[in-house]
Amino acid sequence: MKKMLWGGRFGEGPSADTILFNSSENIQLDAELIPYDILGSLAHVRMLYKQEIISTAEYEGISSALKSVYSQWEGDAFILRPDLEDVHMNVEAAVTAMTPAGKKMHTARSRNDQVLLDMRLYMRDRALGLILEMEGLQKAFAALSEKDGPMAAYTHTRVAQPITISFWCESWVDSLGRDIDRLKEAYGRLNANPLGACAIAGTAWKIDRKETARLLAFNSVQENALDAISSRGECEAEMLFCMSLAMCKLSRLSEELIWLSQKGLLGIAEKHTTGSSIMPNKKNPDVLELIRGRCGRVYGSLAHALIALKGTMGGYNSDMQETKYALMSGSDTTAACLQAMAGVVSGLTFNRGAIERELESGYAQATEIADFLALNGMPFREAHEKAGKLVRHCEDKGAGISALSAKEAGTVLGCAIKESDWASLKGFGRKRLNRRVTVKAPTFAREEKERIEEAYQKLV
Repeated sequence: MKKMLWGGRFGEGPSADTILFNSSENIQLDAELIPYDILGSLAHVRMLYKQEIISTAEYEGISSALKSVYSQWEGDAFILRPDLEDVHMNVEAAVTAMTPAGKKMHTARSRNDQVLLDMRLYMRDRALGLILEMEGLQKAFAALSEKDGPMAAYTHTRVAQPITISFWCESWVDSLGRDIDRLKEAYGRLNANPLGACAIAGTAWKIDRKETARLLAFNSVQENALDAISSRGECEAEMLFCMSLAMCKLSRLSEELIWLSQKGLLGIAEKHTTGSSIMPNKKNPDVLELIRGRCGRVYGSLAHALIALKGTMGGYNSDMQETKYALMSGSDTTAACLQAMAGVVSGLTFNRGAIERELESGYAQATEIADFLALNGMPFREAHEKAGKLVRHCEDKGAGISALSAKEAGTVLGCAIKESDWASLKGFGRKRLNRRVTVKAPTFAREEKERIEEAYQKLV
C-alpha cells in the first residue's frame, strides 16, 4: 500500500487497483494541464509571500523549483506519475524534492480550487484558439467570394432564386460571427479566478484573491466559495454547447458542399478528396464526410458533461472529473474540423455553366418576374399566379425561361414586356444583389492572448 500526500487520517493507503481506476485516464488528460498548474502555483506562492504567509527564503525556493519544473516540461522531460494521482500532486512532489519549502506551497488552497483554476486557464486558451480558427474560416470564405458570379439558392433542396457566390459566402461569414460572439460571451463568464475557494468554504488565511486574479490575467474573482467549487463543469458545458452549434454548422456546410459538388456546381480540390480501392472513377469527399460525422462526437461530449453534473449535490464530487475528458475531446475535435473546413473552402471552384443550367432548369427567375409585374401595378397575388403559369408553359414546352422571347413571355403573362426588361429578367447575375464580403481584422482573441502571455511571462 502506498502512503499518499493526503494519507494522515488513513491507516493504510489505497490499493494499486484503486489508484489505477481513479487516476490512469485522468493522469493522461492532466498532461495538458501541466503548464497551467505550474503557472497557477507560481501566482499562488507569490501571493502567499506578499501576504507574509511564507518567508522570502521559502518563496524563492518554491518559485525557483516551480520554474525548474516548467523548464523540464518545455523540454518534454517532466512526465506525470500515475501513482501520484494527478498533475497537482506530481508538481508538488517534484517541487518538494527540490526544496523542503515545497511542503508549504499548498497552504490556503485545495485540489478542488486548484483543478478549477487549471481548467479555467486551459479553457481560456482553447476558447481563444477556437475563435481564431473561426476567423480563419471566415477569411477563407472572404477570399472565395472573389470568385464571384451567379449561384443557386435552395429551399426544400429545390432551386429557389438566383444569388451570387459572394452573397453565399457572406451568409457563412455572418453565421460564423455569431459562433464567435457566443464563445466570447462564454469566455467572459469563465475568465473569473476560482483560486482561494479552497475545498468548499474558503479559508481563514488572509489571502488576496484579487492578487492571484491579477497575476493570472483574470478579469474578476469568483466570490462565493461554495458556488465556485460547485460550478466545475458549468463553463465546460457552456463551451461545449458553443462548439456543438459550430459543429452543427460545419456538418450542414459539409452536406451542402457534398451535394453541390455531386450536382457539378462546385468542385472540391483533389487534395481534400480520396479515391476508391476498386473503382477508378471515384473522387470521394472524405474530409467533409468526416467533419459531418464528427459533429456527433461533440454532441456526445456536451451530453457527457451535462449527464455527469445532473445528479451531483453542491460542492465537489468526483463525477465532475468527467467534464475534463468531455471538454478536451470536444475542443480538440472542433479545432481540427475548423482547420480542415478552412482548407476545403479555400480550394473550392465554381462551374458557372452548370450553375446557370441549374438556375434555368429550376425556373429561378420566376420570383423576380412576379415582383416585376407587381412593381408595374399588378396585384402581387395575380402576379404570382401569372408567373406560375409562365413556369407551367415552359415545362409543357420543355424549355427554360431564358429560351422565351419577350413577346412570347408577354403573351403568357398577359402584358407587354420591353425587350430590355426581359433581357434583365431572364438572365443571371444582372441587377442581382452582389455584396462583397468584409471580415474585420481579428482583435479580441489576439489581443487577449497577448495580454495573458504577458502576464505569464512575468511569472516564469
